[in-house]
Amino acid sequence: MSVGVSLLKKTAVEAETFVQRLDGRVKFLYFLWATIIVYIFFDPILNLIFLAVTMALAVYAKCWKPIALTLLIIVVPWILFAVPILALPLGFPWNKTIIGYINILGKNYPVYLEGLGWGVTWPLRVSVAISTALLFFLTTNQAKLVATMFKMKFPFKLIYMVIATFQFIPLLASEANTIMQAQIARGLRTDVGFVQKIKNYLAVVIPLTLSALNKVQIRAIALESRGFSAPVKKTLLYEASFTKLDYAFLTAMILVTVFLAWVYIYIGFSPLTHLPWIWSG
Repeated sequence: MSVGVSLLKKTAVEAETFVQRLDGRVKFLYFLWATIIVYIFFDPILNLIFLAVTMALAVYAKCWKPIALTLLIIVVPWILFAVPILALPLGFPWNKTIIGYINILGKNYPVYLEGLGWGVTWPLRVSVAISTALLFFLTTNQAKLVATMFKMKFPFKLIYMVIATFQFIPLLASEANTIMQAQIARGLRTDVGFVQKIKNYLAVVIPLTLSALNKVQIRAIALESRGFSAPVKKTLLYEASFTKLDYAFLTAMILVTVFLAWVYIYIGFSPLTHLPWIWSG
């Protein structure tokens, strides 16, 4: 099973920590805020600080393992692939500042600051966006997620589409595994070549698709019989409301924003590593 499906099969981690108690709107705002900040600045150390804070929250909320695994699979290979290509003299057009040399097969090659900064900063920007989004997803249960989206004035049908997607993924993944085991028991071979494996997947995809359509039809009938489309006010299992903890977290974000605005104006866009400006960075 792919890592993406395994991650989406996970539900919110239930724990009695302040991260879980934060209102979903605050955590979603933290995701947007952190992502925007790291894209405004061009400083990998600042990105690492934001990533470290997010991972510390994830550790405290007991949901750091899926976040760390996702970053390990997506971000680390990106850095290992991008840095040698961009930092070495392989055609990156903005390379100017030599910070050292590396010996490869007896020949010294310069390492450029601009390429190194680009190759590290962009993956770290993405890692901050991924980690904060997963922190929101893994610490907000579905009842609170519905209430959060409802308070944010999302259409109720859109809210249902999002929640139904999260519910269907583990169901379909489990059913796909059941169908695969049944087909193997009927003689489906798995020790075959790549092309034949693709053909074998049809033996899983076709019954899985038919089963999914049947589930969707049953659910649609059940919803309509319970008045889902009725033009009445909807009631929620959980009412989202701000607490003192939410206001304290928002206040901390505002204070950090003011401080970073001062840093940007008086020190610059790269206050810690002092990277030179690259027009498309």
